[in-house]
Amino acid sequence: MTFTQANVEQAVDALRRLNADDQLAILWFVYEEMKGSITPDPKAGLEISQAIVDRIQQMSRDEQLQAQRDIVTGTHNDITQQYSALNPRAKLGVWYILAQGMENQTIVPMPNNYKLSSEAQKVLNQAKQLDFEHQTSFLSSAVNKMC
Repeated sequence: MTFTQANVEQAVDALRRLNADDQLAILWFVYEEMKGSITPDPKAGLEISQAIVDRIQQMSRDEQLQAQRDIVTGTHNDITQQYSALNPRAKLGVWYILAQGMENQTIVPMPNNYKLSSEAQKVLNQAKQLDFEHQTSFLSSAVNKMC
């Protein structure tokens, strides 16, 4: 199948119409699929990304999840203001570092029993059908439209 940027944008638009938890779950599932092949961009300014994740990491598990939901939904607070000010690469870096924290349990992990809505499952299937380059573009576009 030939993929285009239009396929990516359709998937991102569909993602943005989902509730915050389904959006977070899809980001996690796509990260899981890609993690062996991705490395952060050294020009991403990950120190700033890490600073935001460090603030989130200091929160309770419920607050960690709420901070991620706030970024997804654009709720106005200190964390989302910091996130909004980041360059696109640093925004992607925040989610990469958050996913690593989820893996090592320093950030609230994805519940094992989380069930995607049927619409969210369709979006995840769309994202999984994209080739690696377009999956990367999907993640980048999705996280840059947050906040």
